[in-house]
Amino acid sequence: MSFFPLPISAADAFGAAAFAGSCLWPLMKKRRALLAGQAVTNLMFITHYVLLGAHTAAALCALVVVQALAALPEGRSRWQTGLFAATMPAIAAIACLTWAGLPSALSSLGITFSTLARWQSDTMRMRWLLLTAGLFWVTHNTLVMSPFAMASDGIAAAANILRLISERRAARAAALAPDGAIANGNAVPAAAKATLAAA
Repeated sequence: MSFFPLPISAADAFGAAAFAGSCLWPLMKKRRALLAGQAVTNLMFITHYVLLGAHTAAALCALVVVQALAALPEGRSRWQTGLFAATMPAIAAIACLTWAGLPSALSSLGITFSTLARWQSDTMRMRWLLLTAGLFWVTHNTLVMSPFAMASDGIAAAANILRLISERRAARAAALAPDGAIANGNAVPAAAKATLAAA
């Protein structure tokens, strides 16, 4: 019996690297950091999917990189809008050229929702759309038998859900106590304090 570990394929190596990236990028707080993390992670997934023979997913991941880089600047210049808009018909073209049945359909739907997510200026809307995209991707990755991609989907979804909960709590706290006046239920309002002082 051999005591040496099983050999790791190139597909596994790139899948593991992509998985590591997927664990990190959803934890980013800023919109631009989220986009940059997605771009780097998808560079790893491109090679992973090519080695698995999932060519539709690989080509769509290349579009994700283009979209993420185009959406990085806060402004919306004409070239950004044009480049980003051009990726939408490119999704359909890639799906047709690399059609492999249900996996191609699922990956195309996944990137459609993630495309909408990347063009959002609001981080919470971005996360909700990414969660929707993840439902299609996890089904695709199950069909092409990529455990790294499936694990990546799960980690990304969990991290996005945790961030949504955290951001919602922070927004609720800010709405209840915009200047700290309502933070303490026993605190005396400023107007009441002034009245007491004048009495």
